[in-house]
Amino acid sequence: MTTRLAAIDLNLLVALDALLAEGNVTRAGRRIGLSQPAMSHTLARLRDLLGDPVLVRGPDGMRPTALAAELAPQVRELCEQAERVLLERAPFAPATAERRFVVAASDYVGVVLLPALTRSVLAAAPGVQLRIRSLPGRLPVEELAAGEIDLVIGTFAGSAEAVESEALLRERFVCLLSEECAREPLDLDRFTSLGHVLIASPGEGSGPVDEALEALGRSRRVAVYVPHFLVAPALVAGGQLVLTLPERIARMAAGQHQVRAIEPPVELAGFDVRMYWHARTGRHPAFEWLRDQVRLAARADR
Repeated sequence: MTTRLAAIDLNLLVALDALLAEGNVTRAGRRIGLSQPAMSHTLARLRDLLGDPVLVRGPDGMRPTALAAELAPQVRELCEQAERVLLERAPFAPATAERRFVVAASDYVGVVLLPALTRSVLAAAPGVQLRIRSLPGRLPVEELAAGEIDLVIGTFAGSAEAVESEALLRERFVCLLSEECAREPLDLDRFTSLGHVLIASPGEGSGPVDEALEALGRSRRVAVYVPHFLVAPALVAGGQLVLTLPERIARMAAGQHQVRAIEPPVELAGFDVRMYWHARTGRHPAFEWLRDQVRLAARADR
């Protein structure tokens, strides 16, 4: 049965439905966008397929045969089912939805966007569970393709096949110093002489600060490596250390510690925070809704 069905042009169902509804080749063709000759050809194909005339001429025009009249309600139901399956996507209903979304996010995103995202998602969809995963050092393409991760929020260079992305925020770098340390101007000489706090794992490659200094023939001394954004500002408060970090994190830290954010003495390139998703979820209503919530959280922080 599967082999026979695969050999059939299912557009014939649409044509048969139109012919049985209209009882006229020209009107049926107009209904589905075919010319009269093309519709006549389609009728001939239907007759050959069914082994039945389908329509026969009577005193008051064309009439369906007994077989065609018997098939008519089934053909109409099949066409309606096809329309529902292929054309009528059920909207996502957050208020009654019960499902889990897996979001992989960077440490930066965890501080800047996830609080607002969590509030908006759970307020609109109390039956939804958010599972936040830490990001590896690469864009997790395989996990997105396999459905292990639904959405990634972070910063990655380049692109990957079947992975779509959208910019959410543009971020810039500032320097964070203790209130006491910030009383003196931060020129390039002082910047390179101070001990630096670096948010990274030991052994990682150079970042924007080291690259900018290298271009000037200068270098810095990293005194402390830390793995998380939340730890670093506390190390700067009350000491003689400098921390270069994204401005949004610096604003939060200034409200929690005795620190001050100032402009770096060297030009540093900013970066985009993006969300990434696999093309297989691109048109699914639930994942479209999730991405809308991320956009709202990002706009709230601009």
